Amino acid sequence: MKHLGATVLMAAVFCMTASAVAHPVPRTVLLESFTNVSCAGCTAANLVTKQVVDELGNNTVVNLQVHLSWPESADPFYTANIEDNFFRTLFYEIASAPDLRTNGFNLPNPGDHDGMVAAINEHHDTLSPLSIALSHQLDGTDLTVEVGVKAVAAPPSGDLVLYVAVVDEAEHYDTPPGDNGETDFYWTLRDLVPNFNGTTFTITEGDSLTFSLPSTIAAEWLDTDLHVLAWVQDAGSKEVLQAATTAPPAAYAADYYAERYGKVSPVDVLYRFDGWLVNAGTQTDTYDFQIVADTPGWEVSACVGLTCFPPWITEFTVTVDPGEEVLIAADVKPLTSAATGSVTMICTSQADPGVQISRTFVLISPGAEVLYVDTDAAQGYAPYFTNALTAAGRTWSAWDIAALGRPDDADLGAFTLIVWNTEGALPGLSDDERAQLGTYLDSGGDLLLSGQDLAYGLCDLNSPYFNWTTLDWYEHHTGAVYAADDAQDSSITGPAGDPVGDGLAFSLAGGDGAGNQDYPDVLTPVNNARACLEYSPGQGAAIRFARGEARMVTLGFGFEGIGENAARNTLMTAVLDWFDDTTVSVPDGASPPTVLADAAVYPNPFNPTTDLVFSLVGDNAVDTRIDIYDMLGRRVRHLFAGSLPTGDHRLKWDGRDDEGAAVAGGLYLAILRAGDMSQTLKMSLVK
Repeated sequence: MKHLGATVLMAAVFCMTASAVAHPVPRTVLLESFTNVSCAGCTAANLVTKQVVDELGNNTVVNLQVHLSWPESADPFYTANIEDNFFRTLFYEIASAPDLRTNGFNLPNPGDHDGMVAAINEHHDTLSPLSIALSHQLDGTDLTVEVGVKAVAAPPSGDLVLYVAVVDEAEHYDTPPGDNGETDFYWTLRDLVPNFNGTTFTITEGDSLTFSLPSTIAAEWLDTDLHVLAWVQDAGSKEVLQAATTAPPAAYAADYYAERYGKVSPVDVLYRFDGWLVNAGTQTDTYDFQIVADTPGWEVSACVGLTCFPPWITEFTVTVDPGEEVLIAADVKPLTSAATGSVTMICTSQADPGVQISRTFVLISPGAEVLYVDTDAAQGYAPYFTNALTAAGRTWSAWDIAALGRPDDADLGAFTLIVWNTEGALPGLSDDERAQLGTYLDSGGDLLLSGQDLAYGLCDLNSPYFNWTTLDWYEHHTGAVYAADDAQDSSITGPAGDPVGDGLAFSLAGGDGAGNQDYPDVLTPVNNARACLEYSPGQGAAIRFARGEARMVTLGFGFEGIGENAARNTLMTAVLDWFDDTTVSVPDGASPPTVLADAAVYPNPFNPTTDLVFSLVGDNAVDTRIDIYDMLGRRVRHLFAGSLPTGDHRLKWDGRDDEGAAVAGGLYLAILRAGDMSQTLKMSLVK
C-alpha cells in the first residue's frame, strides 16, 4: 500500500495561466456515493461507480463515498467521523442507500453504468466559470491544503461554498465489516476541512482567491492512501461548479472542448468555432486531428493557434506539454442559405489511442421560416414536430440544445417563428432561456411552446424549480395561469370559431403519437388571451396570446403526444397560420396599455386587518388577481379575481385564509397581478 509522506501533490483543473484569453472550462465532475457496509445493493453499485471513475479518469470525474448510519450503525467509516458523514447525508436529505449525486443533482440510479457515464459527460461538457488549483502537504498528522479559485467567466450571483475533503483512496478488509460482503472501499470520506460547513465566499469574473486550510488528521489514517478533494458548490442551488483532486492524473489524458458547438451565421461570412485542447496528463503527448465535414459544399478549414490550414488539409498533428492549452479552431463559411452543415473534429492521442475525443460543430445559415428548438433530442421527439412543419409547407432548421448548447439572442433573432419543445427538460426553460425568449417576444417574434409539465415546473408551489420569478415570467409571457398538474383527460377539442382550434378533436393516447402524456397541464387564460384547445369546457389545454406584434401559443401538453399524424399536421398549420394573420389592426389578445402603479400595504405591520392599495393607470379595464401567500410559498387566501376599471383601488384583507380561519402571525406576501404586470408586497401580521 502506498504511503503519503511530507510531499506536495499538485492537481490543476485546466491550468489557469495556459491561455491568454479567459473562457469557461470543463467541469471535473463530483460524484457523491451514499452507502453503508450492510446495505443491500451497495456492493454492486459501488463496483459500477469504481468502474466508471476508472474509465473516465480524474480529469473528468472524482468520487466521494459517504457512509450512512443505516442499516449498520457500526459502519466503521461512519463511526470514524460521524459528524462529517452525517452532514453530507443531511445536506441532500438522503433517505436510502445506495444513492448518488452528480454535481449535486439526484441522478442517475445507483449501479446504472450507462446512465452514470451519460450524466458525468453531460456535466463535464457543461463549462464552468471557475477553475481550481489544488495542493496539499502532510507533515506527520499536520495537514495543510492550498486551494486557488479563479473566476474565468461570470460566476452565479450569491454565496459559493468551498468544501475540502480528505479521502481514503482504497481500503481493503480481509473480512467484510458488514453484512453485504463488501471488502474493498474507494474514495471514502475521512474528514472535511476545516469542517462540514465549508468556506463561504463570493468572487467576481477575473478575480482569483487563495485559501490555506490547516488541519490535523487522525494518526490511524496515515496508513492509508490519502488524497484531497476540493469542490465549489452554489449555496442556493447546491450545484457543484467545479471540483479537483490531488490524486495523480493519468500519464495520458486530454480534453478538447468549446464554448459553443452551434451557430446561425450569414451566407458568405466565415464563422470560427474556437476550441481548446488541454493535455490533462503527466506526459507530453502528440495528438492526431482529423476533420470530417458534412456540409453542402461549404468551405471548411482548421486553425492551430495563429496558424490556419488551407481547406484541403484535413489531417494534422499537435504536440502539447502537460497542463498546456492550445487553441484548435474550426472555420466554416456557408455558401447556401437555409441549410445546415456540420464539422467533426476527431482528436486521438498518439501515446494512448484509447484517449480519443470527438467534437461536432453545427452551423445553420439563415433563410428557413421556422427554427425548431429541441431540449432533449435523445427522446426522439423531433420528427413529430419537423414532419408537421414540412406538412404545413414551411421550411425549417433544427437546433438540438443537448448537442449544441443554448442558442444565443442572435441565433433566435434570425427567425421570425420558433417552435420550442421543452419535453424532458427540468425545468422546461432555464433562467437564461426564459430571458432570451422574453427578448425574442419583445422584438415581435412568434413562438409555439410545447411540453407537459412546463407550467408545473415553473408555476407549481410543489415544484423544486418554482419561485415567484418563474411564475411571473410564465404568466406575463404566455397569457396563461397554471391551474392543475394533471388534466386526467386525454381528449382535446378546439372551441368553435377559434382561429387555431376550430374543428380540431384528438386524443393524447394511442395512435401513432409518442404515448408519453401522463401529466398534461391545465391552463387558464388571463388578460386578453384565449383557450384555443380544451380538455373539457373551461379546462384549457392550449392558450393563444398576443403581446404587441408578438404572438404565442402555449401547449399544456407535448405536441408529440397527439395520437394522429393528421391532427398534428392540422394543429401545426393552424398555429402558424394564426401567427401569419395580420388582417386585424389590433391583434386578438394584445396587451392593454393599462399599468399597475403605486401598490402598497397600509397599515404594515397590522392586526387584524390591512388594506392593499394600488392604482391602474391607462385607458382600459384590466383583469386583476390578488393572492396572499405565506413564506413557505403556500397560498392562504385568494383575495380577488376580476376586471377592474382604471383608477385607485383599495381591498381589505382580514387576516383570514380561504376557509375563514385566522392565520398565524408572521410574514406574508401579497401578489398583485394586473394585465401582464405583477407586483409583490411583503406584510407582517403581528399577534
